[in-house]
Amino acid sequence: MYWNDLKVFAAVVQKGSLSAAGRQLGLSQPTVGRHIDNLEKALNKRLFDRGAKGYQITEQGLELLPHIEAMVRACRAIEEQDQDEVSGVVRLALPEITSRYFGKRLLPLQKLYPDIKLEIATSNQFVNLSRREADIALRTELPQQGDLRTKLAFRTQAAVFASHQYLSKNPAALTKDRYQRCDWIIPVDGCSSKQASEWYKQKIPASRIAYKCASFHVMMDLALAGAGLILWTSGYARDQPGLVRVSDEITSQQRDYWLVAHSEALEHSRVRAVWEWVNTLFENERHNFIL
Repeated sequence: MYWNDLKVFAAVVQKGSLSAAGRQLGLSQPTVGRHIDNLEKALNKRLFDRGAKGYQITEQGLELLPHIEAMVRACRAIEEQDQDEVSGVVRLALPEITSRYFGKRLLPLQKLYPDIKLEIATSNQFVNLSRREADIALRTELPQQGDLRTKLAFRTQAAVFASHQYLSKNPAALTKDRYQRCDWIIPVDGCSSKQASEWYKQKIPASRIAYKCASFHVMMDLALAGAGLILWTSGYARDQPGLVRVSDEITSQQRDYWLVAHSEALEHSRVRAVWEWVNTLFENERHNFIL
């Protein structure tokens, strides 16, 4: 039996359904249901009757309700007391393309929480939050399993970009002939999303590919140096004054980015503080994106 099970129980009693409790807590309906099942198994009691009108608390549940509510209040009081002692290591997992954008915005977090030490892993592979490979991750796909809390961070599109230097020598970059007449910098197979990989295959002849890179940082450095065109996330490209957008937004390259954390990790004040700060950061940055 865990603190999260008790918190979910209290929310279901208050809201009367799994979906409403999930919206209050930021959890999916199946996750809320698992917490209730876990609590009933741990206590060996049936706490709710399941019906068309939602979850109705049983007599056994009513008997336990005052005690569970007291435990919830006590846990929250401990959490509030712990707010002034936000310290320790928090591990972030970011897609490589996001880390460049994110790293430039971290200084205010350090000033706000000087005792939090961030460990930032950049990878295009998903980490397993259930195995605690990271505390918080930014993902482009929603996980289907695990007791995870998720929140849509932002939605973005992509476009084609070139450096001022390359554009001055290759005006075709501004036309639809860019695919047949310009040099291109693309990721190696397996580094980009499925929709981006399909776009590269459909649009860019093999003869026009000047560089294939396993690193998005190298792709950006090559583009800034004038080596060719890149398909890049528009919100991130706004951080690069040396780049010029040479195409319209490509709607087929729209992507959702999700903040994801294990529910138990968020019980720690340091992880919760970073989660809230990152969420606020993306809310403030949404003018750079399309959400």
